[in-house]
Amino acid sequence: MVKGVIGEETRFQPIEDRLTKSASPAEVGLLIGKFSSTLDRLFLFDLIPTPPNDSGDPASSITQPDKKTASKSKSQTPDSSSLFIDKDWVSEHARQVSRMLVGGIKVVGVYVWVSDNAFKNSTIMLCQTVKGVAEAAPLSEANWGERLLLHICYGPRRWNCRNCSLSSNITSSSLRPCEFKLGKVLSSFQTFRCMHNFNLRLPILHDGASKFQTLSDVLHHAISLHAKELSDAKALIDGKLVLDNEPCSSDGVHEVELLIPFLNNSSIEAKKMFLVFFPFVAQFVLLHT
Repeated sequence: MVKGVIGEETRFQPIEDRLTKSASPAEVGLLIGKFSSTLDRLFLFDLIPTPPNDSGDPASSITQPDKKTASKSKSQTPDSSSLFIDKDWVSEHARQVSRMLVGGIKVVGVYVWVSDNAFKNSTIMLCQTVKGVAEAAPLSEANWGERLLLHICYGPRRWNCRNCSLSSNITSSSLRPCEFKLGKVLSSFQTFRCMHNFNLRLPILHDGASKFQTLSDVLHHAISLHAKELSDAKALIDGKLVLDNEPCSSDGVHEVELLIPFLNNSSIEAKKMFLVFFPFVAQFVLLHT
């Protein structure tokens, strides 16, 4: 569970001002940040609102209970409004955004701009939305079974952050509070630039001679083998070998070179007969903590 969350104050304060001036009753969007497993902290860099869907409808809205049903209920609260979210559209937005983010930066949760009562009346809807976003934009490199839900409340105005469990059984205990504060996060960024060019030789086989049925399957398999080789590579940062993920504290853009081990037999077998050239350029930003 994340013990603390730090949001970039230069981004979050203008967003709060925009929401206040808009007088919109509800807004939903994505949390962009980086999870640090060593510190049990999460650093939030930005909030990206989910745009209207293809029909022009907003991704979220406030709904009111049926008047006939409300009049029959003696225990009706003064404000029984609830939040409606187009969960599938928010998940699709998360999938698209996650593909455009630079290395190390991920979709780490959902934020909502809504009143306190509407938030309390919409716990299940919110948890389902967070879970859908987590499935659409998974964090493969982090063993983190939760995502964040940030509530920007306008009645009264405050920020509340919660850990949302991704378990299949969603209950009232799926949301747990965590510490949230604003600070200067982006100033701790480090930029690393790496360029890697490589060739892939793909097999052209007769029908039934391979377990891969389509060209897409062949491409995915060959690229996955090469990705495995890259994951085993050693890195030189500014000409110095990186040992045990030691931090880089100097400023500026750092040049990265990769020392890739010799190909094993399984990789060689996957690269035959047909030559395809794939230029690969990676420029990524990592958070130095």
